[in-house]
Amino acid sequence: MTSATTASGSRRLLVRLTPCLFCLSLLSAGCDLPGQPEEKHRPKFPDEVSNFQTLFNQNCRGCHGKDGKAGPAPLLNDDLFRAVIPEGELRAVITDGREGTSMPAFLKKKGVASQSGVQVLHGGSLTDAQIEILVYEIKGIPYKVVQEGHGELAKLRVSKDPGGQLAWGPTPQKPTDAPDYEVPEGETGDKARGAGLFKTACAGCHGSDGKGTRDKAGALNDLAFLTLTHHQTMRRLLITGRPDLEGRDPKIKMPSYKKHSKPLTSQDISDLLELMDSWKTNGSAKGK
Repeated sequence: MTSATTASGSRRLLVRLTPCLFCLSLLSAGCDLPGQPEEKHRPKFPDEVSNFQTLFNQNCRGCHGKDGKAGPAPLLNDDLFRAVIPEGELRAVITDGREGTSMPAFLKKKGVASQSGVQVLHGGSLTDAQIEILVYEIKGIPYKVVQEGHGELAKLRVSKDPGGQLAWGPTPQKPTDAPDYEVPEGETGDKARGAGLFKTACAGCHGSDGKGTRDKAGALNDLAFLTLTHHQTMRRLLITGRPDLEGRDPKIKMPSYKKHSKPLTSQDISDLLELMDSWKTNGSAKGK
């Protein structure tokens, strides 16, 4: 064999080995193969999304507004609301929605069919872990997220963690005189007491008969409004007011429970709601 033939064979071998040597050099340097994105640039499967702002923008912002501060639905990013709503109630509403309103169920699946073992779809777009992220952020509970696996096999684990960071910050402590967000067990409203309270706390803006006024506030004594507005929504608004209206027009306001001449109690709110229920049923109160 001539020296020229040997040299030619060596060159061919080197050409074949060059790509392998190049890949080995990349791997030894800790780099991904050419064409593969870095981890931070990899597209995420929907179940992998753990960023609160992303989850909020995709699922909540359309109704509750940017950063939860304005929109057709009640504010979420409000200190008083965040303080008074129980963690369990918030979780239940996000998970199951609120029947009779435009608040949908966000849980993707719920439970497992007892016989077939097939996951039962719940109609939503979020996993249990993603709902926990929304709950903890809105309630101001520091937390951490750990992801196990990637892609379709990814699973998020969310747990409370004092060192966790919150996009909306911590929630102030619930005021000691704040009415209960949910009706206390055994508490019933009284239409007559509600009518007296309405004259002093509400009629100035909503009119003596609740039909609204020209320049201050709309009608409450309206069948369409009462039918479309959930009872719990009304209770919540009587507690928190409408801080999103503040600063728009000094004549238009909806005060919180504590901004009346005398702060409203839980019983006061139940009485007002009983009055509104009587309007809905053409004057026949459900309670006393």
